[in-house]
Amino acid sequence: MPFPALPIRSSLARRLIAATVAAVIPLTAVACGSDSTDDASATRTYDSDFGPVEIPANPEDIQRIVSVDFYTPAALVDLGITPVGVVQSYFDDGADIPEHYRSEVTDSGATSIGEYYELDVEAVSTTDPDLILATDDFLPLDDPLRDKLESIAPIITFKARDGESWRTRSTELADILDREDALEPLVADYNSRRDEIAERYSDVLDNETFAVFVPTADEWGTYADTHFSTPILRDLGAHFREQRDDEINENGFPNWFSYEELGRLDNVDVIFTPVTDRAVLDKVEGNELWKRLPAVRNGLVFEYIPDSPTGSYGWALENLDALDDLLGTVSAAL
Repeated sequence: MPFPALPIRSSLARRLIAATVAAVIPLTAVACGSDSTDDASATRTYDSDFGPVEIPANPEDIQRIVSVDFYTPAALVDLGITPVGVVQSYFDDGADIPEHYRSEVTDSGATSIGEYYELDVEAVSTTDPDLILATDDFLPLDDPLRDKLESIAPIITFKARDGESWRTRSTELADILDREDALEPLVADYNSRRDEIAERYSDVLDNETFAVFVPTADEWGTYADTHFSTPILRDLGAHFREQRDDEINENGFPNWFSYEELGRLDNVDVIFTPVTDRAVLDKVEGNELWKRLPAVRNGLVFEYIPDSPTGSYGWALENLDALDDLLGTVSAAL
């Protein structure tokens, strides 16, 4: 049976107006670690999750920012800041990035610094950054490129594989850049919208178990509730199927299994799956073990939301809209 396609309605641009207006207010001069806010060389120590980093004491001195990861540019755009350098994914079609963020970055003239797995250090240098932002998955602490990048600008590293990382990264950036006023309306809008959707579909969220099923040509896996593609679904209160010990690795990524083990999914009521390759899904739908699964027999298999990795509050709002449509489709099918 084909997976129902879902209409996606985005109100992200409308919701960001308030944040954008607030963000044009000049940054407040703050000195932490210096007696004078007029000293451009003054620094303060930012205690990141991965150790202290010396950054400019005055947020006004952090004007040019490079992001070497996939998510952080969106968090910057939410704050009214466009990074001067981003990974190539922002210039490529098909990346799981909302179009609003892609166009905001690419239309600004930002520089591509290569992909996270093949960073162009020279391209980073040409942007003359005041600060480099990274996550521990896209630029591991033991990456040999770190020394070269740190010779260009200080690097602040955020967690990425934590189910709350999209939220904490946004709030920490707002603090670092003195842009809390830009973030506050997005936080309030997200919380209100989340609670509204959670209440509307409380019966579905409370009584059904969910899985995000990811098929490949020869294997399959499921995303856990702490995976970076599921945090907004989890934040709505969805109950995920109980995974066996061998189904998820220490980094929160799925382990992969042959299609002979599809019976593992007999403990899930509703299956979501990203539609990345129709031929693969056609093969799955023809599998006899798949057809026997309760969710399949009950017609409760649906296309998962696009752009499901969440990089910021604005991105999360867009995913809430998509999940509102998806849960409405599930509710109607139950």
